[in-house]
Amino acid sequence: MPDALTPPGLAPEFLAGQALLRESGIVQADVLATPLVVARGHALTLQAFLNQDAPPLARVEEHVLSDLPVPVRVRLYYPDGAAGPLPAYLHAHGGGFALGGIDSLDRWKREVARDAGVVVVGLDYALAPEHKFPTARDQAVAVVQWLRANAAALGIDAGRIGIGGDSAGGNLALAALLRLRDLGEPLPRFGALIYGMLSANHDTPSHRDFGDGRYGLSTAKLDWFWTQYLPDPALRDDPQAAPLTADLGGLPPLLLLAAALDPLLDDTLALDQRLSRIGAPHSLKVYPDMPHGFLAQTRLLSRAREARDDVVAALRKHLV
Repeated sequence: MPDALTPPGLAPEFLAGQALLRESGIVQADVLATPLVVARGHALTLQAFLNQDAPPLARVEEHVLSDLPVPVRVRLYYPDGAAGPLPAYLHAHGGGFALGGIDSLDRWKREVARDAGVVVVGLDYALAPEHKFPTARDQAVAVVQWLRANAAALGIDAGRIGIGGDSAGGNLALAALLRLRDLGEPLPRFGALIYGMLSANHDTPSHRDFGDGRYGLSTAKLDWFWTQYLPDPALRDDPQAAPLTADLGGLPPLLLLAAALDPLLDDTLALDQRLSRIGAPHSLKVYPDMPHGFLAQTRLLSRAREARDDVVAALRKHLV
């Protein structure tokens, strides 16, 4: 008989992975239960654990875009043995706009660079509440522009750039695409939005079904994250900050990935429906027994490796 405290529907391998984390002394970041500085430390410790045994690459380099209003650091992961100029894929990490950093998904980014044969670019965007909207969005836009302007020196192909992100990073990726479109600039050729935090509307079935915290991420935590990122409540309805409600015309092909046991599931499903209504090119996949945040756990989860491979296949299709 299942343990009454075990949330229903979670994959056995996910539960085993959570047990391993507890045995290893890993504490999950909880912004509602601890000061933000403590939660950030817990998030960094978890990422360091998940990044263990990351594949080595012959070349990893960092740059700082120091001429921005808020400078931003980027890390470029070059695949071994590939002849340039290479495609590039910029990925913004999750963390509710308030957690994480350049080391988030380090293992995942290395694996994607290795398997897709592209330069993966990690983005150390400015965190809230110290830096509120639109700082991080504008940094993502600036990095795309920088990659294009410096493509020759970086060994990348300016015409084969993609952008993506998970959770809050999915918001930044979609918002950056929309901003570049509205500026009339060339768009990246592809976007990957992974359980994106796309709307501040929490009156949805997935919030009602999965938002109580049993699966990790909760509606209460999401509300806290939005409050740090958008201190003015009116901005929650601004399509630049919550891009699910934006005009979605003119975007490149998008890959939408979602977790079935996630309060943010309906953000992705609603985006899929809106893109379908206007005939925009995209694909959707929902992982049936996963909660929010599983992507980072390629060390532990076959589902995470499957999702990574889905991103790799899309990158190879659209950029390589």
